[in-house]
Amino acid sequence: MLVKIYSENPSEKLLEKVVKTLDDGGLIIYPTDTVYGLGCDLKNHRAVEKVARIKGVNPSKSDFSVIFHDLSHLSGLLQLLLAI
Repeated sequence: MLVKIYSENPSEKLLEKVVKTLDDGGLIIYPTDTVYGLGCDLKNHRAVEKVARIKGVNPSKSDFSVIFHDLSHLSGLLQLLLAI
């Protein structure tokens, strides 16, 4: 499914579809300033494994970029990692 979301006037309905896709373990492709990125829900291990498989890398030995909404989300992840 192709969904185009425009930053000037994003459709709430389309954003909800993208969030549901991520919540369900799906993957998304999104533009960056240089290339396209492949994304998933970081908390979904199967989705992370899908990304690793597509990229041809070992998920436990690879570095992945992480995108956060704001610094509070980063803080939450750091708390989880420090608890491990």
